[in-house]
Amino acid sequence: MSEMRFINLEAIVPHIRDLLADLNAAQQAVVAEADPKRRAALINNHQARWTALREAFETVSFGKCWYTECKTPGADNDIDHFRPKLAVKEDRGHPGYYWLAFDWRNMRLSCQRANRPRRTPGTRIVGGKADHFPLLPAGVRASAPTDNINLECPALLDPTHPGDPILLSFKPNGEIDLSPEYRNNPIAEAKIDASRLGLHLNWPKFVDARVTLYNLVERTVERGQREAPPDFNGMPVASEAFKDSIRDLHSFMDQREEYSSAARVYVESFRHVWWVRDVVLRLPQ
Repeated sequence: MSEMRFINLEAIVPHIRDLLADLNAAQQAVVAEADPKRRAALINNHQARWTALREAFETVSFGKCWYTECKTPGADNDIDHFRPKLAVKEDRGHPGYYWLAFDWRNMRLSCQRANRPRRTPGTRIVGGKADHFPLLPAGVRASAPTDNINLECPALLDPTHPGDPILLSFKPNGEIDLSPEYRNNPIAEAKIDASRLGLHLNWPKFVDARVTLYNLVERTVERGQREAPPDFNGMPVASEAFKDSIRDLHSFMDQREEYSSAARVYVESFRHVWWVRDVVLRLPQ
């Protein structure tokens, strides 16, 4: 299971209908402008049209970064262009995906840690998405509106791609990991490797938060075990303390909570406990 939750773009449409006309008008002006400098100015001058998407994007993810599932109440989330709008670090001659600069389907809600270039504490290594958009070797990069972006094979995990979030898991020490079922899959391994630094998924504060969550899950399971009946037949007369443990584990996995998918991975690591397997993990989310 993943820490990155799948974001269904179709669920966003009802929340942004009143913004689409302005986005489309800006997009048409950008594509019609042949001069790169004037085109870049048009994009930058209409930034407010994509930042207006922030509220709707936060609504569908309960205020959480689409890449990391963290909440940042002290700072605005960024609206990240998944395919960078003005330049591509991996291809110096690329003009940027300017024709997607106002395409809302190319945008992702991102915390500043995932989106902005930052040096990893204690190292000289700089990560963060920024203008990076690496491709896997199988991909052919699009460089103009007439090119087919479906021929690309992005190296960074995309929360709106149903095949990407399922690749991501993590270890009890808080670091990300490849989901076990995709071990020895070279594409899956390459995507995790690129995203580890490219999206700052192992940023120390994220790692610390996951460790704290794992410890909380572990303590809750231990608390439940002290009160648990021997099997399901004892459930009707289970103590309130035992039921509280079930409710708490279930609440950690609630999609409204930070790192909720991470919580599910941690809870699943205790599926050898009968009531975790047969009760907690079967409750609807």
